[in-house]
Amino acid sequence: MPRITAPTVAEHRARRHTALQAAARDILLADGAQAVTPASVGARAGLARSSVYKYYNSTGDILAQLAADVFAAWTGRLRAATDAAEQDAPAARIAAYVRGHLEFARSDDRRVTDAIAAAGLPAECLDWVAAQQRALVAPLREALADRGDPDPEATAALILGTLDGAARLIDAGRDPAAVTDAALAFITRP
Repeated sequence: MPRITAPTVAEHRARRHTALQAAARDILLADGAQAVTPASVGARAGLARSSVYKYYNSTGDILAQLAADVFAAWTGRLRAATDAAEQDAPAARIAAYVRGHLEFARSDDRRVTDAIAAAGLPAECLDWVAAQQRALVAPLREALADRGDPDPEATAALILGTLDGAARLIDAGRDPAAVTDAALAFITRP
């Protein structure tokens, strides 16, 4: 019988899952998505490959859960940033979202999601990740609706396109602060 290394079985499983997620992230950032396999993740976390299958169904599931964790963490950060802005000032909430989104664009978390997107996920994993991506944009859509935007979904899509362009400028070596200021000026102008 395996040795439980936590006060409860649930906590033991949660700790193991966290260790597996950290191992998958490390492998992905160091060697790319193709290097993330149940065997490599298990080895990095100190578990047998067969034990990894107690937590994941496939390599695609490992990558999908990793992407979902990143999106959930950033959704929380973006929600906190927009909630901290003046609630009766939608423009301030939109600006907070833009700043937070461009902070994400400069993070290792973006490298994780980009590598996973480039690797391609099985169809059954794509729906799960897509739901996490929709949640990531929710604070922006809400602020746009509160501003009185007639189509917050379409406007959010246009803003995200602008933010993707801003992220590419940052990737190309442009000053992140200057790009953020330019994006804010463009997105929040009346």
